[in-house]
Amino acid sequence: MATTHHFNLDPKQVTIAALGILDRQLTLGGIPARYSELNFSGGVGDVINVNRESRGIPVVAGGISAPVINSITGDKNVFAAASDRPLPAADRRAPNGFINETRFPVQLTTLAQNATALGMETVAFDLRQFGTQVLSKLTRGFAEYFDDTVAAFIKANINRSSLTAGQKNAVGGDVAVSIPASTGTAANMTERALGIRTALVDARMNLNLALVPASERYLIAGPEVEAILLKDPEFVAVDYSGDANALRRATVGRIYGFDIVVHNSFGLEMYLFHKSAMLIASACPALPMGAVTGSVQNVNGIATRMLVDYDYNRKVDTIGLDTMYGMATVKEDPDYNVRGTVIGEKFVRGLKISITEKPAVP
Repeated sequence: MATTHHFNLDPKQVTIAALGILDRQLTLGGIPARYSELNFSGGVGDVINVNRESRGIPVVAGGISAPVINSITGDKNVFAAASDRPLPAADRRAPNGFINETRFPVQLTTLAQNATALGMETVAFDLRQFGTQVLSKLTRGFAEYFDDTVAAFIKANINRSSLTAGQKNAVGGDVAVSIPASTGTAANMTERALGIRTALVDARMNLNLALVPASERYLIAGPEVEAILLKDPEFVAVDYSGDANALRRATVGRIYGFDIVVHNSFGLEMYLFHKSAMLIASACPALPMGAVTGSVQNVNGIATRMLVDYDYNRKVDTIGLDTMYGMATVKEDPDYNVRGTVIGEKFVRGLKISITEKPAVP
């Protein structure tokens, strides 16, 4: 009689479960907008074209073309009766607008993958809870990888260095602030926090000038900046520790309309941006013919493939997850302008605050 081990895994359900676990484990990786394709026929290095939403269809306003004079009395202060009012000479029909969704390319730069081998002894004697012992460990590795990758991407790309001097005059550029070195006194803590808060107000103004949406704004900082803010008497932290979502647990508070997210990858620097400022595009290659079984799924904009294979030489099952992905900042439309200044395809949905410390005054 044939024997089977006590784990009869459904690849589809396991992949969906893995993506659900991964989504809840992401901190920085959970912030960017997402785009995914399941039926992608290319490979690493290829490009996915993603639609960029248009900001809105302009409104055309029509008013009185000329005052109508009462023909009987000749009194210019008295409006004519309805019978005296001529038909409009101009066409009042509103011009048809166009939902102009331009496209921008996102290159799939990386094949991210991990796997684990399960020997027949492990399956028989040690493996009791597949989700806890295997699946959560695979997804935890992905979460840590994506968080570190997004942190590096933020450092390299969230800034307004590409704007010209004229464009910076219209929408503002990056912000720099100098604060006194820490001495531990109450006055010193207040002065350090005041410098940070002043820079945040300037950064908020620059985002507002660029018409960046006021909702879903993030402030990414390191533990040093977090400590400065938490010591500020004007700052009230918000405790989200009861939430199981990793991003929510990493959010220590809210200031000036920004959710503050702390990550160890950052030092004396802050990055402020809207959720739409960055995009992660993911795609999965087709299931290989040689795999024992597998599944390709998409949950909340993350496309991931799970493969199960068997190594006859070592007598082990191999279970792995992989995805192809790329990241990009979202720039504006070619015809985007602010206050008569053409911005075009430039990045304005975020900016950087550089912080330097100066010697404290005794």
